[in-house]
Amino acid sequence: MVDAAADEIPTAAGGLTARPVAALTSERAAEAMTRAFEGYVVPVSVDGPGFERRFGAEHLDRYLSEVYAAGDDLAGICLIARRGTTARIGGFACTPAYRGVGVGRALMERAVARCTEAGATRITLEVITSNAAAVRLYERLGFRTTRTLVGYRWERPEAAGPVPPSVPAPIDPARFARGVAAGLSGSDEPPWQLAPETLAASVPPRRAYALGPAAALVSVTETTAVLGAVHTEPAARRRGHGRALLAALRESFPGRRWTVPPLVPEEDGAEFFRATGWVREELAQYEMVHANV
Repeated sequence: MVDAAADEIPTAAGGLTARPVAALTSERAAEAMTRAFEGYVVPVSVDGPGFERRFGAEHLDRYLSEVYAAGDDLAGICLIARRGTTARIGGFACTPAYRGVGVGRALMERAVARCTEAGATRITLEVITSNAAAVRLYERLGFRTTRTLVGYRWERPEAAGPVPPSVPAPIDPARFARGVAAGLSGSDEPPWQLAPETLAASVPPRRAYALGPAAALVSVTETTAVLGAVHTEPAARRRGHGRALLAALRESFPGRRWTVPPLVPEEDGAEFFRATGWVREELAQYEMVHANV
């Protein structure tokens, strides 16, 4: 681990030490995250640059975030992001040897207490809906489910319609994020990873493209294309601009498997996705908010 001052944490499985993620290099933090999520419902594999790209955009608080150990044995990790008075527990897991023995409860209680002490009046997290044990734990600790987040796969790209003659133009992700922000009402609260603050901090391989009044964030590899977000200016909606953008993107990046991560509130955009040939994935997440803060 690291040679930083450590807090001692009593747990049902024995004492653990907690050290801030700030004491680790990006590579060590990524390694700890990968090991903590080993065998999880959705295993995680991330390297140092990938860790920085993701959690830099999500506003990770490296001093609130911690790694836990029993001696030299990694026990878990808790990654906490903050914006204003909201904290998000965006990566919480125990390594296989420390699951189901009461360690998770002790560490989550600690995380909630630390967020509150740091001034958070609202604490959020996401959990895979099929992870019943984690859902029960969070509910016992005062979290309540506020909505379900879903993802999609593009099975009928031709449903987007003919490819327009124009080609999507690259734009600054910050410009894309400003467009998203302008379209939000005062009561809108996007999921953390779809919030304008996160979108604005996107870096390659995630890129933004615009075609007319529609724009999208896309991460493309040789075999896949992940649609991170899509937005049409409010005054131009329901006129086919989003369809045209998707068709143009498909043409620009042919032969890829297109997906949307399970980050979209199930009531948002469902009609658009169905109409353009997307099918909802089985994997979904609950967004949960701490009810006692």
